[in-house]
Amino acid sequence: MTLELWILLATLALALFITSVPLFRAMRQQWGFKAMLGARDDVPPLTGWGGRVVRAYANLMDNLVYFAVVVLTAHVVGVSNEMTALGALIFFVCRVAHAFFYIAGVSVLRTVAYLGGVGGIGLVAAQLF
Repeated sequence: MTLELWILLATLALALFITSVPLFRAMRQQWGFKAMLGARDDVPPLTGWGGRVVRAYANLMDNLVYFAVVVLTAHVVGVSNEMTALGALIFFVCRVAHAFFYIAGVSVLRTVAYLGGVGGIGLVAAQLF
């Protein structure tokens, strides 16, 4: 299995982490444990850092689709080289940084990390042509 595919799995693990650890904590803190176990029909939207967790996760999922498409396409056509590996690594490191900065509320660095992740996708995609 190529490094790019391992990084794709690591990005999935990041998404699972975000939805389990910080999101669980935010829901428990803002809604209480009893509300978390229910249907959540009457709970208010998460605010503050909890809302940022939800938005960081949504942003990761949006970008994970693009990343998965270019990585899987590169794998299918047999393009795996130093540049695809570097692009995948840049994407992953930037997505970890993006999640951290987003949840912490550091907007400028969050944007830089986002753009770095997009650049990583672009680097992998460029190897397809």
